Amino acid sequence: MMKNAKKFFALIMVIAMVFAMIGCGQDSGSQEEPQNEPEQTEVLPLKVGMMGTAIKPVGVIVAEAKGFFEEEGVEVEFEKVSGMNDAYMAVSTGDLDVYLFSSTAAATFISQGTTTLRVFGGTAAEGSEIMAAPGSGITLDSDEALLGKTIACQMPETGQMVLKNYLIEKGYTIGGEDEDCDVTFVYVEDGNTAVEGVVKGEYDLCITNQCLGYYADKLGVELIGSVKDYVETYPCCRQTCNQGTYENNREALVRFETAALRGYDFYLNNQEETLDILEAYAEQDRDFLKAQVYGTDTYKPVMRLSLDPDKDACIKFYEAMGNIGQIDNTLDIDWSQYVVTDIYSDALAILAEREPDNALWGELKAYFDEHDTL
Repeated sequence: MMKNAKKFFALIMVIAMVFAMIGCGQDSGSQEEPQNEPEQTEVLPLKVGMMGTAIKPVGVIVAEAKGFFEEEGVEVEFEKVSGMNDAYMAVSTGDLDVYLFSSTAAATFISQGTTTLRVFGGTAAEGSEIMAAPGSGITLDSDEALLGKTIACQMPETGQMVLKNYLIEKGYTIGGEDEDCDVTFVYVEDGNTAVEGVVKGEYDLCITNQCLGYYADKLGVELIGSVKDYVETYPCCRQTCNQGTYENNREALVRFETAALRGYDFYLNNQEETLDILEAYAEQDRDFLKAQVYGTDTYKPVMRLSLDPDKDACIKFYEAMGNIGQIDNTLDIDWSQYVVTDIYSDALAILAEREPDNALWGELKAYFDEHDTL
């Protein structure tokens, strides 16, 4: 009888251990998922155009490197494009879903009758720097500092258009060489040509982009300020999509923007790993990459990296393009229908709900509420 009792108690112990193991398995499986892990859903495709190795879309670059697009359920196919016009033509026809650069091209296409473009987010803003020859004595402390000056710039650069419009609104005249005007603007091929002209004394000032001011000393010029000294908020590169994508594949755009915002958050909080990613992507000097996205002890970038649509500033910029004669046929255009904010706001809301303790989402929402009102 004792033997049978021992067998019985041994069997009870085995059964208890089995149930304990099952219970542990259930507890382990019921643990909360990481905050950044969305629920698994059907993967949606998106074709996105990229220009060279420019790092302005830092959130997108980081999101791709960290696998955030895959985690959000969007399969992004990146395509290199040869130029802005080709890219916008592809987006307008639906051959590309999204392009991440330029503000001027979108407005130009729309003014010429293209109705299939929608600006839904930002890439960069306020990146225009102003340089002069060392010892020029020129300071940007007043409007009068620009009077009588000849300024070299590139035609597609947003800063020069913003500055022209500012001067016109202040009552000054602008024009080209050999014109009787208060401020002269000369178009050149690129930023380096503009800088060389200032060094040679051909121009008083030049407006450049791409954080060229970081190399001002080496180039033999002095970085004296920026267009932002006159106009605080204006767009540079934008995220633009095809109307059909916006209407029929909207969820893919929201997932794309959610992943890009996660990449943006990562960039803000993980400097060295972000620089590793950008260095591998762009194959540029690491110190210059740092200067562009973070700044250094001796250089503060005026370029603002942001995914916000900045709708109010965009519409004012498009109106400015018409005001200075950069584009025609703008009086009957309702620009507000071409700049949409719901993709970005939905992505922000998703992340705010997913990560309620992340202060960044509240900060971005506050900026959005102030600058996307039209």
